[in-house]
Amino acid sequence: MNFARFFRGVATAGVVMAGAVLGRAQENGAEFRSQLIADLRRGVEHEHGAVDSARAAGKPAPAAPYVWVLSAMTTLHAQTRDARLLAWAKDDLLWMVKDAAAGGGAPKPLFSSFRYLPPFCETFLHLQREGQLSAAEIAAVSAQISASAATHLDRTDFGTHNRALIDGAAFYYAALAVPGDPAAARWRQYGESLAADTWGKWSIEDASIYQPFWLTYSLVLADLLGRAPEHLDAVTTRFYFKVPKALIMPNDMLPDWGDGDWTHMWAWNVANLVRAGGSYRDGASLDAARRLYRAHMDFFHEVEGDNFYCLGLALRWLDPSVPFTPLVQEKSTEVIDDLVSKKITFRSAAGDYGLINYRDQGPYARYERDYINSSIYAPQEKPHHGHADENSFVVLMADKTVLLADGGYLARFEDGWRADVFHNRVIARTGFPPEGDIFDYIKLDVTYHAVSTEKIHFGTFGSLDYSRTRLDDRERGYTGDRIVLFAPESGLYIVVDSLLIEEAGNKIFCNTWHPDKVIRQGDDYVVSWPDRIAIRKEYWPNPHNKELLIQFLGNRDKVTLTKEIGRRFNRSTAFYQYFKGYYFKGQRLTFVTVLRPHAPGSFQESMLHDVKIIPDPRDDGRTLGLTFSLGGEPVTVGLKLDQTIGLTNLRGHPVFDFRTGAVAYGELRTDADFAFVRSKGDGTREVGMLYGSEVEFAGKILFDMPLRRDVTTFGEGIYAGAKEYRLDECKDKMPRWHEIVR
Repeated sequence: MNFARFFRGVATAGVVMAGAVLGRAQENGAEFRSQLIADLRRGVEHEHGAVDSARAAGKPAPAAPYVWVLSAMTTLHAQTRDARLLAWAKDDLLWMVKDAAAGGGAPKPLFSSFRYLPPFCETFLHLQREGQLSAAEIAAVSAQISASAATHLDRTDFGTHNRALIDGAAFYYAALAVPGDPAAARWRQYGESLAADTWGKWSIEDASIYQPFWLTYSLVLADLLGRAPEHLDAVTTRFYFKVPKALIMPNDMLPDWGDGDWTHMWAWNVANLVRAGGSYRDGASLDAARRLYRAHMDFFHEVEGDNFYCLGLALRWLDPSVPFTPLVQEKSTEVIDDLVSKKITFRSAAGDYGLINYRDQGPYARYERDYINSSIYAPQEKPHHGHADENSFVVLMADKTVLLADGGYLARFEDGWRADVFHNRVIARTGFPPEGDIFDYIKLDVTYHAVSTEKIHFGTFGSLDYSRTRLDDRERGYTGDRIVLFAPESGLYIVVDSLLIEEAGNKIFCNTWHPDKVIRQGDDYVVSWPDRIAIRKEYWPNPHNKELLIQFLGNRDKVTLTKEIGRRFNRSTAFYQYFKGYYFKGQRLTFVTVLRPHAPGSFQESMLHDVKIIPDPRDDGRTLGLTFSLGGEPVTVGLKLDQTIGLTNLRGHPVFDFRTGAVAYGELRTDADFAFVRSKGDGTREVGMLYGSEVEFAGKILFDMPLRRDVTTFGEGIYAGAKEYRLDECKDKMPRWHEIVR
């Protein structure tokens, strides 16, 4: 990627043509194929022309990354049979090899980074198949491959992650390309050993720039080994094909999470989605690929770097006979599952997009994770390349404006950007710091501390979407539930963080948000708009279609501050609120944050008074009631933060009692874990509920489960203990409910 080229406005005639072609609709696979060929051809001509000029000027041969272009040349030749492409690939490849062997003796290895060796070997093999190389030239190229392969014989970096599989693929390719080398059998054994962790396995990485990398090389290697049908049929392969499709944003880009960058790896995802589209005849995957392609090419205008290789693969894998199907995603949903992906997207038809990531390091691949932890110095991340972003708001977008972004890639290990403090989440520390800036104290520890996470609830209920995800931090001695309420019609989010102290002691809890650029500030709120997204010292312009109000509610006993910090290769503003003190086991603490996207310059003080906490005389953190408005209509929400309320411990086994479990939240009374009532202008009431048996509002029953008729029958599953301890009346809980009540 060359952002500087874009911002200088440098464009060739070919670049302008590419933008013009992309401006029209691509309706089918044939047109998409033509576009890929045209853009790749234009890019290859440009890159080869630069290499030719360098050769004529007596400059050194291109560096290793040029193999991406060589691969695109041979792919284009296979598709178009244009002989010039074959000649260019031969001339440029042999120049690289000759330049590395200058001075006689053993050639200097070109590919100590093994990601370049598979495309180099592919180019070499294609030239041989086409009869383009003499025996002497084959020997020279083979010597270079042998020298490069030898650089990795002392490392095994194994596990289900990108580097291990790339090394495995490179060894396989080396053995195929130079079968007569004395080490070829050993290379193949290395390949088998390193790739074994990938076949049918879950990745141990949770990083936006590495998952697609790993998946692409698995597909390439499966083709090479003739195991593509088996690999494509695996549930794990299907899963990772679905990830980018499920996460694509309203601006047709993908979010960055874990080790990630805003625009990196888009072309790898294009290739993977194209392969999914052809393999499963899935037109929605093809549409996602086309949207990703168009969004980035409209910005960059040209093919660069590894995009040559990926888009060449997309061209190779594209099946033009598969019809494109529009990918429509306008509703909040769990991203595939709650065991491996552990992500939730909040969406609306108006283009709102929010992503919660609660992915921990996982309960699988222990052998590989232990190896990574013991062999690689990366103390800030979970193995491997995953950030400390559990229960974090990875991205929040409205009207194609990014309002909250993730921590990004790191500049140096010392920066700590993978650590929890640089993510939109609650941060915990033990100890009792001296007076001073709490943020500086928290930032002293940027190492990764393992936690476990799980989904408690998720559901969509018309006016409100609702999720509850739990983080269990045994080291700091607490459990944290992040509850998200999202109103699709207005884009309003209310985030409730409920903390349960599991081990007594001195602790700090910091509710941290990174709005980046604050344009207005009050005692307990900021209004923000990041004018650019920093990407490794380059910048992606962020449209100013929306601004974000971040507001803290229930601020007693909490301190609220802002601080300018370094984050994402950029100066940024953190907005945070914290508790500090000695806390007892069983104590509960609560943070409430309002996130309200709104039109630029439209902030009004009245916005601060919309969402209110319903006063609770107990104020013990076990429940929380909220009121706010949607479309001018009042909404009341009740949250049972302590889910054990109503659990009656009778002799035999615990039973939920709907009477003792009912909680009053103003006019709302319910035993549900989550319930809301919206009083509509036509006199009806909308009720939504999760895990409850009754909902009452203003004295009227809106939902009621009937009494269990078998409650007095021994052995029916209600209660199997002594008769005198049986409940006389019992109601089952409904797992979820949503209706309009007249």
